Amino acid sequence: MAALKEFKPEMTGLERALAALTYKKPDRVPVASLVCGASRRVLGVTYDKWSRDAELIAQSMLQTHQIMNNEFDIFVMLVDLSVEAETFGQSVIYPIESTAYSDPNNPIIKTVDDYRRIQPVNPRETGRMKMVIDATRMIAKEKAKEYGVCGFVYCPLGVIGAMRGHERMFVDCIKHKDAVIEACELMTPSLIEYAVAQVEAGAQAIVMDTLYASASIMSPKMWEAIEAPFAKRIADAIKAAGGAVVLHNCGGGIYFDVQEKYTAPIAISHAYPAADCKTWEEHVAKWGKKIVSIGALDPANTGMFWSEERVMEEARKFIEMYKSCDGGFILSTGCEFPPNGSLINAMAIIKAAKAYGQYE
Repeated sequence: MAALKEFKPEMTGLERALAALTYKKPDRVPVASLVCGASRRVLGVTYDKWSRDAELIAQSMLQTHQIMNNEFDIFVMLVDLSVEAETFGQSVIYPIESTAYSDPNNPIIKTVDDYRRIQPVNPRETGRMKMVIDATRMIAKEKAKEYGVCGFVYCPLGVIGAMRGHERMFVDCIKHKDAVIEACELMTPSLIEYAVAQVEAGAQAIVMDTLYASASIMSPKMWEAIEAPFAKRIADAIKAAGGAVVLHNCGGGIYFDVQEKYTAPIAISHAYPAADCKTWEEHVAKWGKKIVSIGALDPANTGMFWSEERVMEEARKFIEMYKSCDGGFILSTGCEFPPNGSLINAMAIIKAAKAYGQYE
């Protein structure tokens, strides 16, 4: 590999992220770490213990930051996509070396009538939502003055899917739409409280996962009819609490236009171009100066298959593609970095941002 351009930082991670998010060129392209579950390996704990302990989550992320020379700019407080469902009463399976997931053989929503039996919860006191709030507070106390800290909330349809089973829920969205909407109504106040509590714990922004707002899952018309109004309520509450709204959607064909209409995010973390664009080049031309992109390296290849050099080369391509966007780009994987992926490759993302992402 040829000699890389030396980088001398002129900004803190937080300053760098804020510059990118407001289309003011930072000293280099910021990096958002989606090294979430993988961070447990730095601390030397198993996944089943890590995913149920706020102290382990916080310390593993802090130690990962230290090992990476404190050079990634944004922490994302994703643990797994069963956190909210577990707090609402869903049984969860905790593998020793893999991501926790809702028990597919024991869904809490077993019948259509069960949608209407969802009980509100207090995320400040209950289940793993409390755990994430506590972990966010620990990270923010240590890092929020100089680095970005993003909380994380799974939007209602994602939580319901984890409590019903995704296939059954999709059928219900067609045959029993009113019941699904009622479940969203019952659940949303608790999700709002969860998001606001993370802002109060020190997160400057909340990442809302709107997975179902993508062509690979459901039509824009269906998403607007079911989840969009509730996503808007969560987004509005985050902003009212003083936080910024970021969306995450790793589905294929993300509805940038529809999501912008309802949530007006400052950025979207995504793995594929928007639904109204066929290529990344088209996406950059259409959306690059409207909504900041966070992404979009392929997570599996980045973590499991590519060499360090290949990771850097793929990162360079995205950096160059977004150079015309006045700084409105944050480098990351398009979804969580694989929990058992190569940490050398995770560090290569930062290395690429320093080598190729400097602004003149």
